[in-house]
Amino acid sequence: MARENPVNPRPSVALWGSPSLLGEMVRAQQAQGRAVGFLLGSSELGQSAEDSAHPVRFFSENDLGFDLISMGGGGYQSLWGAIEVGALDECGALPEKKVAFLIGDQWFMNETGCTPEAFMNSFSEESFRECMENPGLTAETKAQIRERVIALGVDAQTVSDLTDDSVVAWANRAAADFVSGGERRGLLAEGLAANGPLERDGTSAVEPDWDALDRQAVAEGEAACTNNDYGIYDDYFDTYVSDVAWGQPYEGEPFSGWSETEFSDLRLFLKVCEELGITPLLVIEPVNGEYYDIQRYTKESRAEFYDKLREVLDEAQVDYVDLSMHDYDKYYLRDVMHLGWRSWVQINRALCEFYGAEATDAAGGSDGVEGASEGDDASGQTAAQRDAEAAADEMLEVEGAGKEVVESEGERS
Repeated sequence: MARENPVNPRPSVALWGSPSLLGEMVRAQQAQGRAVGFLLGSSELGQSAEDSAHPVRFFSENDLGFDLISMGGGGYQSLWGAIEVGALDECGALPEKKVAFLIGDQWFMNETGCTPEAFMNSFSEESFRECMENPGLTAETKAQIRERVIALGVDAQTVSDLTDDSVVAWANRAAADFVSGGERRGLLAEGLAANGPLERDGTSAVEPDWDALDRQAVAEGEAACTNNDYGIYDDYFDTYVSDVAWGQPYEGEPFSGWSETEFSDLRLFLKVCEELGITPLLVIEPVNGEYYDIQRYTKESRAEFYDKLREVLDEAQVDYVDLSMHDYDKYYLRDVMHLGWRSWVQINRALCEFYGAEATDAAGGSDGVEGASEGDDASGQTAAQRDAEAAADEMLEVEGAGKEVVESEGERS
């Protein structure tokens, strides 16, 4: 089924945890001359794709010379990303050695980083085992992953069984599969049945008019946000934040407890990429500045976070799309924390240059959008980046942590 129907921009949750089947899907598309890219993230990828620029919709409706697989949901954070990348690579799902990753600001609001509840919701035994079997990872990195997995609630015996090749461990895995395997295979079959055949050959791929797409994004944002001045879509504003203290800046001490644990997990993700020779493209997401300024996550607090995040990415010498300067710009968020119309246009452009036929050597740092970390001229920018910034001038989450932000004012997320 994976070979006959290999195309799905948003696979089922069951398939996220089966890198072997995702690898089959990628190889089936490769055999027909199609490139495949992966976009990993959190709850913003689980939102309905009403926005025409949402990647799940955009890359389904437009042939840009490659297909995009988007995976992630609430609670899927840096550690999940590290395991998933290691597993996808081991299963041959990343033949171009590239992956794009959306970094959620809310991941870092909880001192302990990812919660055990959130991690257990994202944990896949198959992905973990494939990651641990990847010969490109050092013993030290594998040990770090094992320690974090156990700390977040996976039983130590299960971890041992999944990483041990002894007869006893094999028997334990077989017994566990006997109990739950039938249901899991049913979910995988259901997920594969929702896939489609490969129907496009890339000959119609053309460079999008990014300026026009940005104008369309603004128009869609305006149409969706009619009952408030904060760029929040109507239903969300009415249901969750219509009665918060808009315009009353937070007067207490700004939040300073950005999670060192989550930063450590992010470094682990970057380390996995480095050891496996995988080029990542990361995205620093904005938030709704008008809303966060009335919380303890003030502009001052967020500046501290953004600086630390950029420092971590710069130390790893990886490219990133920095949208943090858009905290106060409308239509970059759908609500107070989930990416929206204009953000997706910029991210899609970066993905096209990262995965598409026109992409430059990633080692040169060209991702074609403002805020990229690497460059080749005196100012640290590539020509593509300078052109993109000029165009931008002309155009003048995790659910758990995100809930905490909204619920701090007695609301639900």
